[in-house]
Amino acid sequence: MSDDPILVPIKVAADILGQGRTTIYELIAAEKIRAVKSGRSTLIVYESLKQYAASLPSVKIIYGRGKRNGPAAT
Repeated sequence: MSDDPILVPIKVAADILGQGRTTIYELIAAEKIRAVKSGRSTLIVYESLKQYAASLPSVKIIYGRGKRNGPAAT
């Protein structure tokens, strides 16, 4: 059995994704992550955070770009 939580508060979801609370609300509105209500609390379905993160594009590193010829992310 997994130790992953089922639901997390907005602040925890923001911390998990490394985003701000406003971005979390925008992702909910865009139906990119799933939220539920429990009383007055809005909770994020943890599995939807994992699915969202997995759907993001990979970073491609190109060497030799930039002022100091270090790696550059695109």
